[in-house]
Amino acid sequence: MVITYEKFLKTYPESYRKSLFYPKLLELKKRGFSFSEVKKLLSPKLPFHILYRWYKGKTVPLPFKDFSRIKKEFNDKDLEKLAVIVGHILGDGGINKKKILHYCNTEKFLIEEFKSCVRDVFHIKPMCEYREKSGIIRLRYPRVISRVLLCLFGEFSLGNKKKITRQIDRMPLWWKIKLIQALYNDEGSVVISNSYKAITLKQKSKSILEWIRKVLRSVNVNSTICFDGRCWQLRILNYINMRRFSEKVNFSKGYRKRVKLQQLLKKFKCPKWETKIEILKLLKEKKRSVNELARRLRLKPGTICGHFHGWKRRGRESTKGLVDMKLVEVRKVGRKNYYCLSPKVRLTNLNFRLKLFNQNR
Repeated sequence: MVITYEKFLKTYPESYRKSLFYPKLLELKKRGFSFSEVKKLLSPKLPFHILYRWYKGKTVPLPFKDFSRIKKEFNDKDLEKLAVIVGHILGDGGINKKKILHYCNTEKFLIEEFKSCVRDVFHIKPMCEYREKSGIIRLRYPRVISRVLLCLFGEFSLGNKKKITRQIDRMPLWWKIKLIQALYNDEGSVVISNSYKAITLKQKSKSILEWIRKVLRSVNVNSTICFDGRCWQLRILNYINMRRFSEKVNFSKGYRKRVKLQQLLKKFKCPKWETKIEILKLLKEKKRSVNELARRLRLKPGTICGHFHGWKRRGRESTKGLVDMKLVEVRKVGRKNYYCLSPKVRLTNLNFRLKLFNQNR
């Protein structure tokens, strides 16, 4: 990724647009053009007093000064850290109308992560850092960083508006996942209540959540969006999707939210997909009845039937069972029904987990 002077200049007010001709003036001067010759070429575009002061070296346009000291090319290591920076800005950060970059958090390690990423990419320290009585730590950075970010990723954050730009959407999947992890570190939470268990993410912008939902779906994580009365909320609800989230995205290593998610996953006594895999493993040995499987797995016969034939739900789409997925066949022997693996499953060497993941999305 490379930043050009023309693109960088567009992040400045309209009054600075004449600075576009400064590199041309330097080029002409370097080639030995006299002031009168430069004046003939550029005077229609620039006032005399500006042209004279530039040529004599008395003033240098601010955009050119800033452009001379910024980083203009970014490698893969820089991109990884930029994903974290952009994710945090979309979360607990922002770029105000004056293009000052700011970020805040109560978690010290997230503050250090943000500072480290900015330092490694831009070699700039925060111009202001302070802790409020509430425990919130606030960082402020100079405009030059904001201008570079706006050049690279468009106006993803400016004033009170945050959005997913075309530049962000065109980034590779691994980069988007890194961004989403940083955003979940800021705005995500693990909810454990009597009514439901979920991984949630809150945002004022529904469009940002819709984009995150699309990216998560590309790594087989399903989610839902709802409005809680104050803001929009993205929820990852069932075990299989929470497990996939922990494998593909997750919170940062060692973070209390990550620990809480691990504890939540361990609390599921009989996750549906794991139970189905155990059933398939037992059927691989021989055909079995519902009661035999219930005794082996220490579950109720009705639960086993649900895994075979699905569950009917009022007001919601019914779930599919192993028979509907064509992984298991029913065979009647006398008055009893026995279940066995379908021939198709045998041909695929019982790649249970992959097939179940694909069909339960």
